[in-house]
Amino acid sequence: MINSITVADTDALIALVLEKDPNHIKAVEISRVLTEKGITVVFPVTVFPEAITSLKRAANQPEKAHLINKQLRQGSFHVDYLDENTLLRASEIFDQASSKQNTLFDAIVAATAEKLGADSIFSFDAWYPKLGFKSAE
Repeated sequence: MINSITVADTDALIALVLEKDPNHIKAVEISRVLTEKGITVVFPVTVFPEAITSLKRAANQPEKAHLINKQLRQGSFHVDYLDENTLLRASEIFDQASSKQNTLFDAIVAATAEKLGADSIFSFDAWYPKLGFKSAE
């Protein structure tokens, strides 16, 4: 049985809005299927500053950064706000990360998925399956 909630990571959000992202087509298709199945996609609040900053600076896509910011202000996303327990759990998860690729932002996604009882994560990061989460794919 599929859980009715999946938690999204920054890479999924970027792939959804950035047509030149290598995962763009896959992200759009995953999003379409999740919507059809009535699965709610929840974004930890930390995904937004990470995505907006990455798009504006690293990808040099300020218009995409502002698009996400505008959608955020309009309430277009299901947002989970960081609380103390989730941050502490994320810190524990991060402390166990062996790769420099696994960030505290990623650990917050995992801790949020735990908190919400989501068994899938919408991401293209290979770390989440290693933590026991299914891919939203």
